[in-house]
Amino acid sequence: MLLVEHEKRGQRYWLLPGGGVEVGETLLEAAAREFVEETGYRVSVGRLIIVCEAIEPEGRHIVNLVFAGEIIGGSFAVGADRSLRDAGWRPRAALARLEMYPPIGPVVEACWQEDFGGPVRVLGNVWRPLG
Repeated sequence: MLLVEHEKRGQRYWLLPGGGVEVGETLLEAAAREFVEETGYRVSVGRLIIVCEAIEPEGRHIVNLVFAGEIIGGSFAVGADRSLRDAGWRPRAALARLEMYPPIGPVVEACWQEDFGGPVRVLGNVWRPLG
């Protein structure tokens, strides 16, 4: 699985490529755009596989929608976002051990074992502090 590494407040962690939705953009358009921006690859966005939230104690509420996808073009290039540090392919077995935010590595691994064809997993609040 292709993951990206970010750094925030001196902490490095891995996540799935993605980001915010821009004005006038659909969820699928945003997912495809963010994937290109962070990895250099164009992707065909597939079905929704995971829904989770990060509700921070300070009040910020982030909704994460994870879609399956397939690379259809482009070439690998780590994006220029100021917090992005690296990107790389990680084996299925590594997902449960990586420092990921949101902390959904084991759930992503379970979806992968089902060839991303199982039910949509709704996880609720998965927030936890960095570190």
